[in-house]
Amino acid sequence: MQSKISKITIKGKAKIVVSDDETLVVKEKKKDLKPLFDYLSKRDIDFFPLIIEEDESSIKYKYYETIENFQIDNDSEIARLVSDLHYKTAYFKTVSRKKYKDIYNTLIDNTDYLKDYYNSLISEIDNETYMSPSNYLLARNFNIIMGVLLYIEKELNLWYNLVKDKTRERVCIVHNNLRKDNFLNGDKTILLSWDNYLVDTPVLDIYKFYKNEYKTIDFKSFLQNYNDTFKLTKEEQKLLFIMISFPRKINETSSEYEKVKDTKELLDYIYRTNEVIKSNIFN
Repeated sequence: MQSKISKITIKGKAKIVVSDDETLVVKEKKKDLKPLFDYLSKRDIDFFPLIIEEDESSIKYKYYETIENFQIDNDSEIARLVSDLHYKTAYFKTVSRKKYKDIYNTLIDNTDYLKDYYNSLISEIDNETYMSPSNYLLARNFNIIMGVLLYIEKELNLWYNLVKDKTRERVCIVHNNLRKDNFLNGDKTILLSWDNYLVDTPVLDIYKFYKNEYKTIDFKSFLQNYNDTFKLTKEEQKLLFIMISFPRKINETSSEYEKVKDTKELLDYIYRTNEVIKSNIFN
């Protein structure tokens, strides 16, 4: 006899379905995850959700109870899980030199674009008779922004000199959606939302986690804990610092209040990132 559903709760893109004998999480199926989870199990990795049932359109997962007010201690548990994932699935694959050249060209083009963008912006600001508060804030810190872009340009050239003759690259399973909300705190920590996973450089996971959580984590501590299990190579370290250094554009908005707030957030990101890079975590 089929169990009777007593309650359905919508949480984000998932449904929590409570029946007489079990509670399941039902999500739309975007990718076949069973081969991935089987592979992770063989690599002694068990912090993914258990699949109960699936069909062509949906996946049913085991429901995990969360512990009220449970906090991961100083993000060390997240660092341990992420480094474990990368360490236990890492291998070297053959790549063409063209791949590194393409990465270099993409990043250097982005650097040139941002230099042109901010130079055009400061030219417009310099022609104003009376600067708005947001433009005054940007003008006062213009040299800091350009300094970051010059740092990126220099480090990109150093990185490319390290990798331009390489024909092998270290890759691993990359979750590709790391954020604190995807770590479920229960009897053990479960990492959710694997739909975007791929095989790529571990730098990609750390970069995206930083962009998502730079305000909420002690990233120096995170990297130290990560590095205890899985040490990034010199070229991986350099690429990570290059990628997290990129400043974004100023959001166009009609509200001066929002412009000031956005500019302050941009500068806060630059200062935080500079502190991480200057801390010599990997030395």
